Order: sequence, then C-alpha cells, then structure tokens
Amino acid sequence: MNLLKSLWSKLVNKTSVSPTLVIAEEDTGDVAEIFTNLCIEAGIQKRWVDRYNMASIFFEWYDGPANAESIMASITQFKIETPSLASKLVKLK
Repeated sequence: MNLLKSLWSKLVNKTSVSPTLVIAEEDTGDVAEIFTNLCIEAGIQKRWVDRYNMASIFFEWYDGPANAESIMASITQFKIETPSLASKLVKLK
C-alpha cells in the first residue's frame, strides 16, 4: 500500500499544474535610507528627518526604483504633495 501511495504522490507532483507561489520581498530600508542620506548631504540634520518621520512618509508616498537619481527626481513632486514637510525640505533640491 505504501508503494502505491508513494507512486501516486510522485505522479501527482510531476503532473501538477498549479502555479508556484513566488513572494517578492520589498526592501523597505533602501528607499528610506537613500532619502535620509540625500537629506543629510543637502544639509538637513538627521534629527529633523527623524523627528518629522520624513523618511517613512516619503517611503509611503514614493513608488519608484530605489536609487538616488530616481528619488532626487521625485523630490519636487513630493514637496508639492506634502506641504507640511516642504518647508523642512527647502535645502533638498
């Protein structure tokens, strides 16, 4: 009986057409870290970035690749859409 069960399991596994589940992990740290580094390089103190949760707000808002060029290109639009942070991000151009 075990042999028959074993063969049946192998046959079902080989002929199964169910799709394989692939889970893509989203790296939440890269965008926030790049944004924070860009702020610091522009002269905005890290304590202000932390105090106003700028990196996490930017991360929630941003929908693009996690590279410095793309993030810098989106800063102007981010300031427009989050006026409460725009005055704190004046140095970031």
